[in-house]
Amino acid sequence: MLVRIAVHLDRDEDCARRVEAAAQLAAVHRAELIGVYASYFPLAFYDEVGTPNEVYSLLRGRSSEEENRVRTLFHEVTESAGVTARWKAPEGESDQILAMYARYCDLMVMSQVNADRSNSQRFANLAEAVMMSAGRPVLMIPYSGRTSPIGNRILFCWDFRREAARAFADAQPLLQECKELIILTVDGPSETVPSSAIDPQEFSSYCKLRGYPLIREVTRGSHGVGIGSAILNAATDHSSDLIIMGAYGHSRFKEWVMGGASRTLLETMTVPVLFSH
Repeated sequence: MLVRIAVHLDRDEDCARRVEAAAQLAAVHRAELIGVYASYFPLAFYDEVGTPNEVYSLLRGRSSEEENRVRTLFHEVTESAGVTARWKAPEGESDQILAMYARYCDLMVMSQVNADRSNSQRFANLAEAVMMSAGRPVLMIPYSGRTSPIGNRILFCWDFRREAARAFADAQPLLQECKELIILTVDGPSETVPSSAIDPQEFSSYCKLRGYPLIREVTRGSHGVGIGSAILNAATDHSSDLIIMGAYGHSRFKEWVMGGASRTLLETMTVPVLFSH
């Protein structure tokens, strides 16, 4: 069971959607929900020296009003869901704040960026920065489509690598509660994985010891579509309501550059995705 979940709060258009998803998940697991208000708005940029006092006061007042609106939304949704909830609004850089609070929780809930919306630029790399630095899994909620329930029918992406193994361990509370578990391998193991170390029964025997549902192992090819699209197609074919996968990426000039499959899912996901790094 999940015992504590964090959700990213801000004044963006998708905030209500992810709070509702996080509250629904918290209710199922009887988990505490921590709302972390980490607004990107750089209020500190506007100071009395560079900005007229009237404008600065107006900006501060508007920021306070928006924060109060989000706080009211958070408490209304969590009270309706019947979950224990706490509000946090620390000052600092959004990615650092969210990563820190994620370390005190089982997972962090964030939103997929909709490139067509006005706030997309300021959220462009926030999720990547959090999932790569937090050390905890990040559950991404798509900006469209159904998000409830989450975790009844899970598609787990297995490529025999460290990130996938970490994701499988991080997702244990969700895997324990799921009703259907599909293990998806795209294109088979890479050349770096010694074939002598692969026992086709190992995964199923481990899942049995864990008490997970009887797994169904599926293999897909990525030729002509790419790994990310192969994963999404498999999720659609199996009516999965959650994808679990390792997040791949590296840092470049203080920004995170995601791997191809991770990037594809971040941009085109149709169901919630739990990323772990």
